[in-house]
Amino acid sequence: MQLTEIIYDCLGKVKATDILEYDMKERSPFFDTMILASVDSERQASAVVNYIEEEVNKIGAKLRGIEGLNTAWVLIDLYDVIISIFTHEEREHFALEKIYLDISCKKIV
Repeated sequence: MQLTEIIYDCLGKVKATDILEYDMKERSPFFDTMILASVDSERQASAVVNYIEEEVNKIGAKLRGIEGLNTAWVLIDLYDVIISIFTHEEREHFALEKIYLDISCKKIV
């Protein structure tokens, strides 16, 4: 199973919504993929972080870091993949989709 498939599975476990995947290979020298997802609460965000940490450890992938744990915007850095998990309100406030309008994107859920 690919890393992104594992991430989508973990996001599905907490019923995350509005999942978008951006191809950043041509845009960033630091990572290839950026995934955005929305959850209903900070508790849901913490749960998905726990799922992702467990699954990443199982396959031996490396986790660079987690920022914003127990807040309305959690960022998980898996080197080639960056995941931003927002509460709906926080995602609407920052509106990252508007910044990345010109980048190849696919809607996952």
